[in-house]
Amino acid sequence: MRNKVLNVFSIIILFVVIIGQLAVAANFTGYNEDEVTKVYDKKGEYIFSIAMGVTTGDRYISQDNKEYKVVKVNNNKAIAEYEGDIELKAELTVNVNNLPFMAVENKKTVGIYHTHNDESYKPGSVSIKGKGDIHDVGRQLAKSLKEKGIETIYSDNLHLPHDGAAYSRSRATALSIAKNRPDIILDLHRDAIPDVSEYTTNINGKNVTQVRLVVGRQNPNRKVNDQFARRLKAISDKVTPGLIKDIFYGKGEYNQSIFPNSVLMEFGTYGNRQRQAIDAANLLASPISYLLYGGKGNKPLGSDVEQRAAFRTVLWIIGIFIAGLFAYLYFIEGSLEGVKKRIKRFFGRELTDKGDNK
Repeated sequence: MRNKVLNVFSIIILFVVIIGQLAVAANFTGYNEDEVTKVYDKKGEYIFSIAMGVTTGDRYISQDNKEYKVVKVNNNKAIAEYEGDIELKAELTVNVNNLPFMAVENKKTVGIYHTHNDESYKPGSVSIKGKGDIHDVGRQLAKSLKEKGIETIYSDNLHLPHDGAAYSRSRATALSIAKNRPDIILDLHRDAIPDVSEYTTNINGKNVTQVRLVVGRQNPNRKVNDQFARRLKAISDKVTPGLIKDIFYGKGEYNQSIFPNSVLMEFGTYGNRQRQAIDAANLLASPISYLLYGGKGNKPLGSDVEQRAAFRTVLWIIGIFIAGLFAYLYFIEGSLEGVKKRIKRFFGRELTDKGDNK
């Protein structure tokens, strides 16, 4: 009798587990290659697209730091309410080059894996069995981080097929990485929207894919993950403007409950070239390094952009000064020849004065 009760109980437990797995699959908040949700504001203006489940309450921060909240979803169309501009610089210190590290400097370890291993880019198979192009993107990011003195725990474990239970299968990989206590864990993907232009930008003369950050709303680490995503975008906006496309806060937890400072990253979409995603991974190593460890091995944050801007400003001021001086001399002398003579007399006097002082 007791054995019968135990057997029945075991069957019930197994039934509950199966139903639970089916529920996960039914409420899959990952990718669906055949369905793309387009999101508009209340005025009907287009905001963005995503090949992930979009639900009421999801949030979005655009590339130009405008924040939206999804208020209505109807099939493959969603309406989002504009909530205002946000100042991501507030996530940084006043002097960004003295930004406190988010990690222990002497550790320097980043975990990388792929929930959807088959994701690839054109030309070639969009999705393939086994290890797709996204693995090359992960390996490039690991290589670029290593060049900055950062070790990586890179996993190429397979979690196929590409279905609703993929996150359940990849959870074991995320847990295995988390046991080594890295500073961050990154799950690298590529999106499946058809419009390549939404994910393509030019940085330093190269066309590269932009990177979307995805934070799960249903996990206890969401506040920490949110802060990490915002600070990473703020720093990347200074180091490599345009590289971080946006931040999407979706229903689900994407295994981010396992470890704080974990985030999902979308490197472009299937229409992009693999080389563009690899180049993006190489660029992303700098803002990651700076955020976690103060950017040892990097140039000072924003130095290239800010120094070029400062140099142009100085040239502009000098140009205005010279033009004003010329106008003043022309007003006094009344002719171009008179200006030339005055300049010659000035420099001739300067040379004479210097000769007398020797």
